[in-house]
Amino acid sequence: MLKKPTFSLVVIGALLLLVLAAGACAPAATPEPTTVPPTDVPPPTATPMPDQSEYIAAVEGNMHNTYDLGHGPNTWCTRCHSPQNWDPEAFQGPPPNCFTCKFAHEEEMRVAEGNPFVPEEEWVGVPCETCHHVDENGIVTPGIAWLNPITMDYVEVNTSTELCEKCHVTTTGNAFGSAVSHKVTLGGSAHLNYGGFIGEVPPPSYCADCHDPHTLAPPQCVDCHEGVTTSDTHMMGYNAIMLDKLTCMACHDASGLDVGPPPDDEGGKWVTQETTVGRSGPVTEFVLSHSIVYEVACDRCHFVDNVHGLPVLTADGEVPEPPADD
Repeated sequence: MLKKPTFSLVVIGALLLLVLAAGACAPAATPEPTTVPPTDVPPPTATPMPDQSEYIAAVEGNMHNTYDLGHGPNTWCTRCHSPQNWDPEAFQGPPPNCFTCKFAHEEEMRVAEGNPFVPEEEWVGVPCETCHHVDENGIVTPGIAWLNPITMDYVEVNTSTELCEKCHVTTTGNAFGSAVSHKVTLGGSAHLNYGGFIGEVPPPSYCADCHDPHTLAPPQCVDCHEGVTTSDTHMMGYNAIMLDKLTCMACHDASGLDVGPPPDDEGGKWVTQETTVGRSGPVTEFVLSHSIVYEVACDRCHFVDNVHGLPVLTADGEVPEPPADD
C-alpha cells in the first residue's frame, strides 16, 4: 500500500527538477539602458599674451631706431640702418655727392642722386622682426633669425654674433662699390681681465655677452671693478681727481687710438678718438675702443711738448729725473 504514494512523489520531484533546469537555461532579461545626462563643457581658457612691452620700448628707444640726418637715413645706408627701407639699386654716386646726409660742416642736407633720403615718417629702423620671427599677433617668438630685406624671408643664424655681423661687417674693396668698415672683432688684444683677473669669469664669446641686444647698452668698467672708484692707489693716488677727467678707456685702450677731450663736449671726460682727413679737412670723432689693456703707459699722453700742456711723466707715472749736466 505504501509503494504507490512513493512512486508519485518521485515523479513529482523529477518534474520539479525539469522545471528548475529549464528556468536556469532560459536567457536573462535585457536590462533597461541607463540614460546619462549631458555634462556642460566649460569654454577653453584663452592663453594670455606674454608682456613684451619692456623689450619693445627698449628696442624703439635705442640708437638703431633713431632717425638722424647726420647718420645716413638714405636708401643706400638703410641696408643696415633700416633694412625694410633699403633700395638694392641705390648707389653712392661720384663725389662730392657720395651720400644723402647731413654733414657736420654743412648747414643744409646734401641730397645725392643715387641714394635719396627716406622721409622720417616712412623710416622703419631696426624693429623686432629684423632679428626675430614675429607671429600674426605681433608676439616675438623665442630664438633669433635675420630678416633678409630683399626676399623678406628669414635666414637662420647660429649665434648672436652671426646675427650682428649681418650689418657689423667689413667689406672694404668689394666689387660693388659698397664698402663699409663696421666689423668689431672679439679676441686679439681683448680685455686681460678675462684672462683670470676676476676669478673664473669666462671671456666674452658673443656680442650679446657684453651688449644688451635690446638697449644696446654695454656693461661699464665699474660693474666688475667695483673698488676702483674708491681706491687710494689707483692712478698713482690721483684717483679722486682723475676719475672726473678721464674715461677708463682713455688710459686702458690697447688699440693705439688718440686720446683727448671729446670733440663735441667741451670740458667732458677724455675719450679715445680718431682724426681723419677728408675733402673738407680734418675731422676728429669719438671712437669706442674694444681693445683693453690692464697695465697702462702714462707717457702716452704725458710726453714732452704734448699739446694739452700735461706734466711730463714716465711710463710708470713717475716724474722723470732731470737730465744730468754735461
